Amino acid sequence: MIVIGAKGRLDIERALQEIKKRGLKGQILDASVVCGKEHLEVAYDHARRAFEEGRNKSRSIEMEFLLYASTKRQIKEAIEFIGAKNEGEYAFVFFEGEEKEAREFVRELGLEIDDAVLEPNIEKLKKFVDERELETVDKTFYFDLIFEKVAMVEPMK
Repeated sequence: MIVIGAKGRLDIERALQEIKKRGLKGQILDASVVCGKEHLEVAYDHARRAFEEGRNKSRSIEMEFLLYASTKRQIKEAIEFIGAKNEGEYAFVFFEGEEKEAREFVRELGLEIDDAVLEPNIEKLKKFVDERELETVDKTFYFDLIFEKVAMVEPMK
């Protein structure tokens, strides 16, 4: 899995079509709600296992991944919450391929590569959890809460 942070302005539909046209499997997310690369890796692992075990809710790994990454049950809610917007910060996630080519693809889209947009912070985390949930764990484990939220998508199906 390749994860690339970027920022700028993007025609999301055109970029997703170009990903498919190149025979890649991937997704573009709003990096302002991505709590680090590990958040996305955990979401992908859950989505992949759901497909392998026949528990998937959607027809494509890209959409299943979106559900887990967003921690939402409905595709529409997932897209509204974590789907990329036309301008801002992006998390490009490629499920296969070479990093060099993936980075070049992102540059070809006219974006500035900036992996710092993927870094977790408390503001991002609060989009997934509330103060009460934060009070249940030591501060050193705050970002582990995102993994718990991702894992909870499965039982909610």
